[in-house]
Amino acid sequence: MTAQKWGGTMRLSSSKARIRIIVGLTVIAAVGAVLLFFSGGRLPAPTGELTFDGDSQELKATIVVATLDAPIQEGMNAIWCASFLSAWKAMEEDVAKEPPSLQDSPKVALELNQAADPRPDVPKASMYVAAGWNDKGIVDQIQNDLAADFPTKAPPTFPGILPNSFVAYAYLEANVAFLVPYFQSRSPMVFTDGAGNKTELSSFGIRSEDDYAYEKLRAQPRVLFWKGKPWDKGLEFAVDLCAESSPSQIIVARINREPTLAAALARVESERAELEKTREKDPGWAQFVERIGPRDVLLVPDICWRISHHFAELECKTFTNSKLAGQRLDVAQQDISFRLDRSGAELKSESKQYCKPQDIHYVLDRPFLICMKKRDAKTPYFVMWVENAELLTKWAAK
Repeated sequence: MTAQKWGGTMRLSSSKARIRIIVGLTVIAAVGAVLLFFSGGRLPAPTGELTFDGDSQELKATIVVATLDAPIQEGMNAIWCASFLSAWKAMEEDVAKEPPSLQDSPKVALELNQAADPRPDVPKASMYVAAGWNDKGIVDQIQNDLAADFPTKAPPTFPGILPNSFVAYAYLEANVAFLVPYFQSRSPMVFTDGAGNKTELSSFGIRSEDDYAYEKLRAQPRVLFWKGKPWDKGLEFAVDLCAESSPSQIIVARINREPTLAAALARVESERAELEKTREKDPGWAQFVERIGPRDVLLVPDICWRISHHFAELECKTFTNSKLAGQRLDVAQQDISFRLDRSGAELKSESKQYCKPQDIHYVLDRPFLICMKKRDAKTPYFVMWVENAELLTKWAAK
């Protein structure tokens, strides 16, 4: 029976895990994963008006995936958080002592076993993970450890758990604060989804009316790459919304759809690496590309939702591992609560700069990727592909 504290942004529990992510004082994500006996209240709703609050089965155009390599269905949003996989890896390492195997060999179980352990890529002190047997005190250990490490979190309970049962639990909570709050847009963003449908959305960022001003705000984001002509609707780009945030960062990327979240992340990393090569050859040009210029526009849709998802393919399956003989995976659940908005009050005007470069509009008005990751880590701990507006905040005239 072992417990480890990792970094990150999510919550997992033996039966229900949770993760809270706060980005720029406004991104809040909570994720939970359940592996066996757990009882507790629902994840608290993020502040703000929820666009969705309920079971994933009620969603028509969004899927929750267990691994980054899971296919992204055409026309669908896709969400992944490291909490569920972290709990699975803790069960493998500390309880089964080998990759868990289930009756009928569900494909999801095989994919979880093959996936890389995400825990080392979550910031230290942000995620707690524990797995062990009830008769050896794992429940008391989890409750005591969480009380010490996350004193504001209500401890999980496991009513009805048998002495010879095991628990795999993880809790992840991460914060990324914008140093300077962005502006709330006064007009709707028109988002065009993968099928060409248009939806008016609420958004935040650096608006067209903010040109030649707010130097500190413009210095906050970092363009990781842009590809195409500035005035082209097909412009692809990725932006780190707060380049100085630590230990985590949040990246948004408007790119063409890829078959998996892993492929989308690899595309962004490949393009970013190309810019790094340019930096070596032409530092001046690379520095120009990375900056949000005095006339550039950066707009990001507001997001606020809460989802509860069951990996039904795993539930009520009996383990076939020798050390787990007689055990059954009763609940495989992941709860996610996520929020992203401008955070804070509007800024006061700063001195203007007078030059007229070609302006670039970094506007996430068509399908895009969001990821939260430990800065300089290989793998993020939260990823969402936004193909449609189902979970985006709709525009409401004030």
